[in-house]
Amino acid sequence: MNVLVTGANGFIGSNLTQLLLREGHTVKAMVLPGTDLSNLDGLSCEIVYADITRREMLDGLLNDVEVVFHLAALPSLAWSNNIIRVNYGGTWNLLAEAVKSKVCRFVFMSSLVVHGFENFENADETTPLVKTGWLTRPYIVSKVKCEELLELFKDKIETVIIRPGFNIYGPNDRMTSKEMLERLENGKLMGYVNDGQSKLGYVYSENLAYGLLCAGVSPNAAGNTYIIADYEPQYLHLKNLLELFCKELNIKPKLSAVPSFLFMPVGFVMDVVHFLFLRKKMPLISTYIVNTSTHDLHFSSAKAQREIGFKQQVSFEEGIKRTVAWYQKQNRAKK
Repeated sequence: MNVLVTGANGFIGSNLTQLLLREGHTVKAMVLPGTDLSNLDGLSCEIVYADITRREMLDGLLNDVEVVFHLAALPSLAWSNNIIRVNYGGTWNLLAEAVKSKVCRFVFMSSLVVHGFENFENADETTPLVKTGWLTRPYIVSKVKCEELLELFKDKIETVIIRPGFNIYGPNDRMTSKEMLERLENGKLMGYVNDGQSKLGYVYSENLAYGLLCAGVSPNAAGNTYIIADYEPQYLHLKNLLELFCKELNIKPKLSAVPSFLFMPVGFVMDVVHFLFLRKKMPLISTYIVNTSTHDLHFSSAKAQREIGFKQQVSFEEGIKRTVAWYQKQNRAKK
């Protein structure tokens, strides 16, 4: 089929583009002008340049496209309203263009942040969405508003909402995975809140790409929402993840546990300062970061397994090995 992937040169977008091409699909890779294309090196996709916040740049780009995979977003923890403009406004523009171009299906990658931060264990898609207010972080607001928007478009186009596991890791992740591995390898102290024993849902990037593919091709997916998360093991602990990365790097871990009661007040103060004076900048510590470290955030992908054929393609152990191998290859290329 003919597909378009937004944010195709990003972490998940590049993994999805690779998988779609391997499966024989024709891919238009939509990228923001001026962004790094190295994740798409060697891939036989058509690269198209567009800014989803500018409707005129989308005109005609979806002609002959059967399925849109919309991954482009600003995943920022900043308080800037620009996040809502890009994530929500851009999604509205793309949806409208998809309807105009008679696209069959629109697959949207949301986030489990739409459920807020409580202790979730084996939770599913029926978990209520958080009620947003003026003190809700813009990224969370944008994802909730986008999901509401897709509900409004249901009678005009097939829509599918995907919520990935909270912790996404794997090759081409130049933010979380790379920074984590870099700190560990350079012997910098890595802290985790309390005992690092919160039950965290997770998904390896190639497994998430496979789940997105299932959402794009399965007849059952139309009009539905799915959580895509790895399930063997059911969840992970941050401390264990860091230890496994160190084992694969063949280094001794330099880890430290920090009580949450020390971090939360600091995160709150940092949030207030950034909300009032530094809305466009990301705080180094925030209540968001503390919440993701102190709560059980385990959601089940059972519905996706049952209805659209999602399966964990890559084991947790193999995912760790591939992520470290990618990181080491990147380092060798720099030398």
